[in-house]
Amino acid sequence: MPPKKDGKQNADKTATLGEKSAPGDAVSDGSKEFYRAQIRDLEERLEKYQHKCDELEVRQKDFSTDYNNVVREKRDIVLYLKRTLAQKEDEITDILEKLQELQAAKDAEKESFDRQLSMLRNEFQETKDKLTAENMVLAGKLASLEDFQMQKDELMGQMESLKEQLELQKQEHQTVIYNLEKKAVLDNYRLKKEMQQHVAAVASEFRKVSDKKMPETTKRAIHENMLVMSQLRQISDRCEELMVENDALNAREKQLKREMEIMEPLLNEMTRKSLANQKVVQQLTEKCKQMHAELEDYTRHKQEHQKLVINHSTLQKEHDALRQEHKSAVDNLNQNQAEAARLKIELQEERTRRGRVETVLQEAAMALKEALREVPKEEDAEVQTLARRNQMMQKLLAILDSAASISKGPAPSHFTPTTEDSHEFITAAGMKRSGLAASQKATSQIKSGDLGFVLQKTHTGNIAMSKRPHLPKSLQRKQKAKKGMIPQKPLAEKDTLPMQPESDRGCQAKF
Repeated sequence: MPPKKDGKQNADKTATLGEKSAPGDAVSDGSKEFYRAQIRDLEERLEKYQHKCDELEVRQKDFSTDYNNVVREKRDIVLYLKRTLAQKEDEITDILEKLQELQAAKDAEKESFDRQLSMLRNEFQETKDKLTAENMVLAGKLASLEDFQMQKDELMGQMESLKEQLELQKQEHQTVIYNLEKKAVLDNYRLKKEMQQHVAAVASEFRKVSDKKMPETTKRAIHENMLVMSQLRQISDRCEELMVENDALNAREKQLKREMEIMEPLLNEMTRKSLANQKVVQQLTEKCKQMHAELEDYTRHKQEHQKLVINHSTLQKEHDALRQEHKSAVDNLNQNQAEAARLKIELQEERTRRGRVETVLQEAAMALKEALREVPKEEDAEVQTLARRNQMMQKLLAILDSAASISKGPAPSHFTPTTEDSHEFITAAGMKRSGLAASQKATSQIKSGDLGFVLQKTHTGNIAMSKRPHLPKSLQRKQKAKKGMIPQKPLAEKDTLPMQPESDRGCQAKF
């Protein structure tokens, strides 16, 4: 690097001036070593802060990207939640309107159904009472009708038996009449023949005996004629009895026919009333079935209303849950915004610190360059050389004071003499040389690239150890490679610097 080249040139120049003054050469070599150590330390710090600044820039980019993503996600989430909330509110409004309409329709239907149910109950009760009364009357009539039916059946059976008996008697009567007529005809015919024969015999006998016994023959004929007349009289009496009995049976048949004609209208009337009652009972059954169907519809509407109420409560719970989610998302967004603002403030502070450190490093580099480039002239006195060196040391101390004021460098108390080696420099070159020896002693304790425990002096004069943040192995290898301790290895993927926000914050706080 340029400061190292200047250091080498100055070392060559100071080697040419070694013949003039041994104390000046000793002080010049010690100052150069101190300046070189300080330059190495400052370069390492510059590299470290540059690396840290790069890390912070990467983190700031990541945080800005994350912040933009969070803002975009927040905007998308808010829009989505607002849209979802609007949709849910519209759905809830529609469902509430439907629920109100269904509630109104349900109330109206319920009132109408209640009125119809009360009317139907009244009508059904009246019809039931009326039908009960009619049923009782009809039961009495039916009982009387059953008695009448039994009597009718008995009478019809008797009439049938009488008809059969009448038919039998009629047949017997006709048979008897036929037999009697036949017998009468045959008897008449026989009697006629007998009479003819008898008349012929009587005539012959009369002719024969007419001359002898005319009076005896006449008496016998009269007697026979009287016997025939008595038989004919008995037959006619029997016929008259049969005719009277036939007339009685005909009269009984006519009476039964009249009774049948009287009972048929009553039977028809009872049958018609029974059919009418059956129709009324059928109508009442149908009306009862209709009322049962209406009752089932009312029950179904009630169940649907209960389902709608349950759905409304479920949607209300979902709406509340979405509102809670929206609230939690807004809270998370506010927290992320606060975190992003805090990180911005920290980044701004870190940039400010970096600017101060760069300013201090630039001033230190300029002062060291001037100190290393300055070559003492032969004609200058030793006092002037010491004065210039004192001025340069004052500049360096002022730079160190400014670095210590921002907590980015050692305090001036670290360069106070604490060992016997520093007394030799005090006796050789005064207070400036003693400060140089103390700085060399301090730089011997603060090794370049040592980011572990650093020795510091407290206000009591004791040496204390402060823990610096541990760097990754890749940076340690680089620092050791610069010193020549180990050869530098290529960085592997696992040796790259990880993004650790918490450790970086600790580094910012300690540095």
